[in-house]
Amino acid sequence: MDLSSVQPSSKRLVVLSCSATKLNVDGELPAINLYDGPAFRIVRSYLRTNRWPSPLSLAVLSAKYGLIGGLSHISTYDERMTKERADALSNEVQATFRRILPGHERVDVIMGKDYVRSLNANSRDHSGITINFADGPIGLKLHYLSNVLQSFHKTARPASINFPRLGRPLYFLPDWDDFLDLDFDFKTDRFSTTSRKGRREEHCSELMKPARICDGILVSLAQHVGTKGLLRRVDIADEKSLAPKSLRKHFGLAADQWAFGDCGAFSYSAEREPTISIRQAVALYDLYDFDLGASVDHIPLAEVGGPDGKRALSDYERARRVKLTRDNAEEFIRLHGAMHANFIPVGVVQGIHPSGYARQLCEYRDMGYGFIALGGLVPRSDSEVIGILGAVQRELKKLNWDPWIHLLGIFRPELQQQFRLSGIRSFDSATYFRKAWLRSDQNYLASNGQWYGAIRVPLTSDARTMVRLRNSGKSLPRIQDMERAALDSLRSFSLGKIDIEECLRTVLRYDRLLSTDADDRDHLKKIYRRTLEDRPWEDCNCNVCREIGINALIFRGLNRNKRRGAHNTLQLFSSLKRIEN
Repeated sequence: MDLSSVQPSSKRLVVLSCSATKLNVDGELPAINLYDGPAFRIVRSYLRTNRWPSPLSLAVLSAKYGLIGGLSHISTYDERMTKERADALSNEVQATFRRILPGHERVDVIMGKDYVRSLNANSRDHSGITINFADGPIGLKLHYLSNVLQSFHKTARPASINFPRLGRPLYFLPDWDDFLDLDFDFKTDRFSTTSRKGRREEHCSELMKPARICDGILVSLAQHVGTKGLLRRVDIADEKSLAPKSLRKHFGLAADQWAFGDCGAFSYSAEREPTISIRQAVALYDLYDFDLGASVDHIPLAEVGGPDGKRALSDYERARRVKLTRDNAEEFIRLHGAMHANFIPVGVVQGIHPSGYARQLCEYRDMGYGFIALGGLVPRSDSEVIGILGAVQRELKKLNWDPWIHLLGIFRPELQQQFRLSGIRSFDSATYFRKAWLRSDQNYLASNGQWYGAIRVPLTSDARTMVRLRNSGKSLPRIQDMERAALDSLRSFSLGKIDIEECLRTVLRYDRLLSTDADDRDHLKKIYRRTLEDRPWEDCNCNVCREIGINALIFRGLNRNKRRGAHNTLQLFSSLKRIEN
């Protein structure tokens, strides 16, 4: 068929039939990786050298699952499409087909007649959308698919990724769906739209541009089992499963910023096995164009949490997790090569004692790793971290090996000099970001290096907060009046309309509804007074402080708290860059 009239930018849906040949794996894989028939090999071959074309949507008509997205995570199965099965699936398949059609200008259907029977798309035009069927034997259909892929504008994948070696470690900011409403109304405390789908949102790092708050973003595959973030789990027939969203575009990364993926091992630390499979990790890192991807690890914690509280792990179980992490790293880099993945593989090393970390390094070198990540450091003391780094550096010197070393999950300001002396090349930490709402006295890092406490004005619309406020014995209208008065007084103070004493009285009148402890109230009063007296938001020229003023120092809702977190992270990154210079 003639493809010359199709514009490269036209949104285009390609529908393939499932293949009898599948990978026989435990767990789930994206459909595009699970199916191993000729059509899927052609698609994967194209993606080895080219990024996913932005106009391309990919769907699969499965004999078991019906019409699903090409990125839908499914399990291996053995079921063939027959006329009877096609008829049984027909209503569901057609409903899904109608739902995913809008937004596409053209549909290319490449499948056998029994599959077409299920789709029942006899018309070559559907609500103004051109639908074409690849005719003929399998060879012609595959040729048609190849021509479709070649018709897209190609963006080549880089042959290699070069990471700079600076006078400081690179800093990666972990992300957990930290996107904010650009048009949030701080006066009325209202989102720009009731539905998130209609809002103009940007990642917190983009809000600070042209200033930078990190060298890159670390995204955890653990999001895949949750409901938030770029990799959140969606229904297998959801429109979001038709194509991967560009990670770089999603986070607004510049050419010299990087996307780092890890598995989020703390999220499954209570499980016997990791919830992410090795093949699944390689597939996701590659599909979403990560620059670096960490192998699948399991943390040998001394104790883990569970539904019945904490439980200790035996010495045997901890040692098993260390070995499992090592074995997974070996299989991870093997699959990375076998699947022709484009990201840099990072081998995660777990250990119980410093010597345990060190003695595995020779094996990781022999596996072929040039990038190593040390895991399980978050719960360890500074002295333990120093001990591990010392053992690692001594072993690397003995091996005459100089890999890139990343520290997973820690920053430790007091250890930064030690990190540089130890040759640490990168780390990730959300500590300064999360301090914005996890501390009572260190929520805002001023440009002079001093920490300040944010002033609590909790939302009465928050159910958990409301339970505590109700315990004060006040009526809801009275509580809401006090809430509004606290916010008004802070705004008036920032404009010089009232003095600090009047502002404090109004704020504390509402704040005291949350606490009956006199010492706690006195402590917060001192914190609030210092914040209001010093007015640190006026000395900062970052986008957050300049645009929302005193709201950056109000502890209230994610749109204030995460903006404050972005401000804190900017201060952290600025301090690191001063070291570099």
